[in-house]
Amino acid sequence: MKIKKYLSVLLVAAVILIPSASAFAEETETAATEISSRAVGLGDSQATAISLVLNGAGGVVGTVIYDLFIQSATDQDWFKWTNTTSTYKSFSLTVGGYKDNGPTRAGVLISPNNGLESGILYTGKANTSETQSFYNLIVKPGTTVYVVVDAPNFTTIPSYHLNFGAYEI
Repeated sequence: MKIKKYLSVLLVAAVILIPSASAFAEETETAATEISSRAVGLGDSQATAISLVLNGAGGVVGTVIYDLFIQSATDQDWFKWTNTTSTYKSFSLTVGGYKDNGPTRAGVLISPNNGLESGILYTGKANTSETQSFYNLIVKPGTTVYVVVDAPNFTTIPSYHLNFGAYEI
């Protein structure tokens, strides 16, 4: 009987003292790898821009929010929205860099359905960690709005929060 007690105590002590890996460490590394590998190559050019699918009600045609990051000094994230209605719409856009992660630059390119395009328009807060905004820009029917986010002064991987909304006039 004493041997059973000693073996039980020894077994419990061994189980308690055996080091174990964190159950969350591997999962976090795997998740980060999956996110990183899935974000590479998405919307990296105007031709492969990610379509902004808006959801809204009432006077709002719709809004969409993305939280992404820039991976290098040459990486660009492109998004697009087309006014497919028969009336003029306005759109607003804010892109905010997260302060601790480095500066981003947000630009807008407007492409009417007549084959002409504007150049990329940037805000005065481009290349900063501050929120960059475009408000109440009006687009005619058939016009496509492109949004580009990059980090030409790349030092670390900057995250950003993109909020795009289209509205009835």
